Amino acid sequence: MNQDRTVVINVDLTWRIAVVLGVFLLGLLCAGELGHQAWGARRAAASEEVVPLSAAVVGRQYYLAGAVPDGTEAMFACAAGYHMASLWEILDTSSLRYNSTLGLYGGDSDPGPPTVWSGWVRTGFGSNNSATPGKANCLAWSSKSGQGTTAALPGDWTVGQDLHVWNVSTSSCEQVAKVWCVED
Repeated sequence: MNQDRTVVINVDLTWRIAVVLGVFLLGLLCAGELGHQAWGARRAAASEEVVPLSAAVVGRQYYLAGAVPDGTEAMFACAAGYHMASLWEILDTSSLRYNSTLGLYGGDSDPGPPTVWSGWVRTGFGSNNSATPGKANCLAWSSKSGQGTTAALPGDWTVGQDLHVWNVSTSSCEQVAKVWCVED
C-alpha cells in the first residue's frame, strides 16, 4: 500500500512540475511576443519621423546642359563631376534629382526638368551614324556626319511616349543641340 501511495505522489509531483514548467514557458513566449511587438512599434515610429525633403531625396543628379555646336562636342558639355548621360542612366527620373542650378529650366519646371527640349544622349550601342534612335550616336560622338540620338521629356501627356517617359528621335550630328548630363 505504501508503494501505491508513493506512485500517486510521484505522478502528482511530476504533473505539478509539468504544469509549472508549461506556465513558465508560456510566460516566456508571451514576454517574447510582447517584446517583439514593442520593438516593431518602436521601429515603425522611428521610420515615421518627419525628414526634410532635401534630406529624404537621394539619388544621382542630372540636368540638361546648354547647346553644343555639334555631336562631336556632346561628350564634353557636362560640368565637372558629371558626364554625358546614357538614356539608361536617366530613364527613370523618379530615382534622380534634377539640378536646376546647372541645368536649363523654364516656366513651370523649376526646380524640375524642362519638357520638350531635346538633348543628345548616349545609347550604349556601337559606333553608328544611322537614323535609328537608340543606335545613332554620331559614330560614338566623334563625327559630324550622320545622326545622333536625342531624348526629351514630353510636353503633351495625351499621347504615348517612345521609351518609358521619354520621347526619342535623331538629329543630324552637324546640328547645335543640348546634352543630358548625369552625376558621376
